[in-house]
Amino acid sequence: MARATRTERCGVLLVDKPEGPTSHDVVGFVRWVLDEQQVGHCGTLDPLASGLLVVCVGAATRLVPYLSAVDKIYRARFGLGRATTTADRAGETIAEVAVAREQVRAAADVLKDMCGALELPPPAYSAVKLEGRPAHARARRGEVLALAPRPMELRSVGDLEVHDDAIDATCAVSKGTYIRSLAEELGRRAGLPAHLAGLRRSACGGLDLAGSVPVLVSARLPDRAGSPPKYRLGLADAGDRESMRTRLEAALRAPGEVLPFPVRRLDRADADALAGLLHGRVVGADALPAVAPTLAEGHEPAARQALWFPDALVVVRLDGPEWRPEKVLHVAAPAHVADS
Repeated sequence: MARATRTERCGVLLVDKPEGPTSHDVVGFVRWVLDEQQVGHCGTLDPLASGLLVVCVGAATRLVPYLSAVDKIYRARFGLGRATTTADRAGETIAEVAVAREQVRAAADVLKDMCGALELPPPAYSAVKLEGRPAHARARRGEVLALAPRPMELRSVGDLEVHDDAIDATCAVSKGTYIRSLAEELGRRAGLPAHLAGLRRSACGGLDLAGSVPVLVSARLPDRAGSPPKYRLGLADAGDRESMRTRLEAALRAPGEVLPFPVRRLDRADADALAGLLHGRVVGADALPAVAPTLAEGHEPAARQALWFPDALVVVRLDGPEWRPEKVLHVAAPAHVADS
């Protein structure tokens, strides 16, 4: 396969990932369709999970830290009476018991009571790095892993549905929260084996599945011993590569439309007055409106906002008495972008 190229594209795709392929598979598919070297996603979805995958293209990959640090919303099915090696339905069974409907109803109350800050270990079969290698790669080699607990938060639980051996719930969580870890914790608190039986992500911060591009599994490729399954991916109503490229390019959203903090489009006078930000200079705190602090992966929480110049997007961070440029993307402001 020819190497992808680096282009002047700068945008964000909202992708509806199907069950089966990995998030990395979807990134590779987008990279191939667009012939674009710079493609990255903003928060992994497990192979058995479906739903919203935010994918940055071109220079917009520099915005991944902001788009990854937002809260997420999932529709989850918590299976009761069975625990597995992977904490989801695909793993080997390590404990199994019969459950009564009364126990499932009691577990639903336990789930609601779990809302708040938690310290839980990530699943052994996860992308968490241990000595430079993903935990799941070591777990598949038979290593017994004990991952250190880390902060997670279950913000809210709603729309509960109780079944014979499962609970469906809509869960809002903080960045870094593993729903499989919530399933295992639910089992511990309810005194029952438990696993994550299904998962669909519906929102990442202010972005949701509305207007997303549905990626389809068109075929499962022949298995290779010791390797995870691979899939051929496609788009609905777009058969060949050229038509898929047209579809994805039309779906690209301008970076300033998706950021999780205020975005201001500058008129000519403001653009001239703040032009120093384009060249790494700072401006006083009173030069821009006050905004609430936000998170960014790999950065300290800080007040941030973005400024649309005629031909650039600048993310600025409040640093003491000054607004300091944190990211500068040389991309024109589209005509329809409004202040947010």
